[in-house]
Amino acid sequence: MLDLVEAYGFHGASMSLLAKEARVAAGTIYHYFSSKDELLKGLYVYCKGQVEEWVLAELDEKQPYKERFYKRWLSLYAFYTAHPKVLVFFEQYINSPYNQERSPHHFRGGFFQFLKEGIDEGHLIPSKPELYVALYMGSVILAAKIKIFGSIAFDMEDRKLLVSKLWATLSTEKQSA
Repeated sequence: MLDLVEAYGFHGASMSLLAKEARVAAGTIYHYFSSKDELLKGLYVYCKGQVEEWVLAELDEKQPYKERFYKRWLSLYAFYTAHPKVLVFFEQYINSPYNQERSPHHFRGGFFQFLKEGIDEGHLIPSKPELYVALYMGSVILAAKIKIFGSIAFDMEDRKLLVSKLWATLSTEKQSA
């Protein structure tokens, strides 16, 4: 379904086309999902879980907050650049009628909680966590899109520079002149 959504968008990715591409009878798909809506919502939940598992597998919660801040960003970037179809799917889903809550999953999930923890523990300048989610996730997603769809290759030093600038903007650490 990710391939079909990438190629045809939500409206063009029909259940019959999915059945044809998967080489199964349409009834087989309807045995597991009552509708395309249910399938897309299930795919969203599944992909969201995949992202969270990928990032958490890379983390050591005992590390200092700053290290986890960097590691989460770099890990999320690595996921999206390794799985660009998921990024395309998320972008379409979040801005579609399928997203009935009209709020990206990042505003309720682990990234929100992580940034709220940073504010609550004094690592990040006090602000609404939602603003930090927008800055954090926005920078990751835009950097991944530039890598995937653009002609600019970000090497590890470039990625570290991006996240260090983000840290300098949000953190309570005194910056040396």
